[in-house]
Amino acid sequence: MSLLGSQRAEEFESSDEARFDWALILALVSLVGLGLINVYSATANIPGLVGVTSYDMALRQLMNLGIGLFVIGLIMLVDYRLVERVAYVIYGVNFFFLALVPIFGVVRYGARRWLNLGFMSYQPSETMKIATILALAKYFHNRSGTHRLDFKDLIKPGLILCVPGFLTITQPDLGTGGHLLISGTAILLFVGIRPRVLITGIIAAIVSFPVAWQYGLKPYQKDRIRTFIDPMADPKGEGYNALQSMIAVGSGQLSGKGFKQGTQTQLHFTPEGHTDFIFTVLAEEWGFLGALSLFGLYLFLMYRCVHIASLARDKFGSLVCVGIIGMIASQIAINIAMVCGMFPIVGIPLPLVSYGGTSVITVCASLGMLLNIGYRRTIF
Repeated sequence: MSLLGSQRAEEFESSDEARFDWALILALVSLVGLGLINVYSATANIPGLVGVTSYDMALRQLMNLGIGLFVIGLIMLVDYRLVERVAYVIYGVNFFFLALVPIFGVVRYGARRWLNLGFMSYQPSETMKIATILALAKYFHNRSGTHRLDFKDLIKPGLILCVPGFLTITQPDLGTGGHLLISGTAILLFVGIRPRVLITGIIAAIVSFPVAWQYGLKPYQKDRIRTFIDPMADPKGEGYNALQSMIAVGSGQLSGKGFKQGTQTQLHFTPEGHTDFIFTVLAEEWGFLGALSLFGLYLFLMYRCVHIASLARDKFGSLVCVGIIGMIASQIAINIAMVCGMFPIVGIPLPLVSYGGTSVITVCASLGMLLNIGYRRTIF
């Protein structure tokens, strides 16, 4: 099932060069290269990285990219329709590791989100996002009928989506858990939901917010929301990180202060400059022009993803593409909006740019699935 119909797909050549989207790979490598430059700058003389140099951090990120490209190569070797057959198995394995986090997880920054594998730290909630997309795509691929989803139709897919989302939120990791729910919701909206169900869901979310505020959110999560509403309420306390990140972004002006010349980031006024707040490093050192270049690369990446989605030959491929596009696009939007003060601060890295092994590999695996679907659009 193609998003734009099979007739358009027939218009494209079926050679290996035509089927493989090298432009998407170029965008991916360009984004990681831009990230390497900023990771190198952001990790200069960080007090917490005793004995670890900027070169070491950049080299580790380069290794993460190498692993990510290797994962893409592995995924390309297997027909995505075989992945469909084991989608529930992939979901089950990821869910198993996610369930182990409360028991064996490593605590960092007050949250238990990682499993120590010896050679690397593994964050199951990151890979759970793509596993959930695959499971939902398989479920709706096998679903008979084309009618919009009613309340009873949402029970099974709701469990597939909400159970891992709930486990992730309770780690606590509200950012990744909410992002997982957004990725899955993109598939539900694409399949089609009856207006009454959508309206009921929105009303239920509004009505339940006071209960969630009182009993569901932890004190620091409430503080982040209060800070988002009024950062100046506590500029030296809870509002400090948000204010410093906005100052860093604005101080870059048109062309930036230059490589490793940012005052806010080099003097470490902004937190986690190499991970969640790496956009502050880029904006301060390379200015509006640098940020615009980053946006251009992301837009080109999304364009290639949508292009591949438009050529998907079956329903499973279409739904996987929609879920991955929703996952990456929402992650980009939330991270940049957070840094610019337009969204509460949450722990979400900037795709392919922020430092992090599991994050880079997960995005590469997702793009590998897209490339796989596009490559086999003319293979029967």
